[in-house]
Order: sequence, then C-alpha cells, then structure tokens
Amino acid sequence: MSKVFKAFKKAIVKEGEFKKFFRKHTPGSRIFPPKAGNNDATFQLRFDAGEVVNGMKNVYLQVNSQATNDALKKFRGKHGTHANIATAQIKEDTPPEEQQDVINDMLDQIEDQFKEIIN
Repeated sequence: MSKVFKAFKKAIVKEGEFKKFFRKHTPGSRIFPPKAGNNDATFQLRFDAGEVVNGMKNVYLQVNSQATNDALKKFRGKHGTHANIATAQIKEDTPPEEQQDVINDMLDQIEDQFKEIIN
C-alpha cells in the first residue's frame, strides 16, 4: 500500500476525524482533510461528500492538486483533481459507538480500489 494512503488512513482514524464523515454535507464538499494551511500538500488525497440516497452517503477519494507522489501526479495529469480514485457508501445516521468500525470497513474498501488504480 502506498505510504501516502497509509498516512492518510491513519490520520482519519487516529485523530478521530472519522466523526466528520457522519455529519451532514453538501454534495461536492470536502470531508477530510480541511482545506486549510498545507493540508493538501501534506495529505495529497481528500475525501469529498456525495449525495445521500436512502440514508447512505456516497464518499469519494480524490487526489489533491498539490500531490507530489509520482503515481498520484500521473493519475491527476490523466484524470484531473475531481476524478474519483475510489468510492464507498456509509450510513449517515450510524450511532456514534459504531462509527469507527464503519469507517474502518469503508477504508478497507477504499484501500482495495486505491491499490487497483494507483499501485
């Protein structure tokens, strides 16, 4: 697995950022990382919110414009910064005590797709 994705995944889980995935978002808005400071360059990836259908929120993994990883730069050059590397769905009203498990499962799905497309 890419070091970039591994660090990105760790930041979401370790720092409790996974709770943001269960908030209400406008489709197309950023979930993680916040668009502030040098986050785009540091993480090189982002999760954007999609539409909610029957209580299931679509989430999209995309590459940031400041990505420096060669594989991510190649993907960005070919597909742009709004192309989805991977997609998943989460139940928006997941109880707080189940959220970390849901995110871990979602990140495993995303990781599999990431490996197929980027690695």
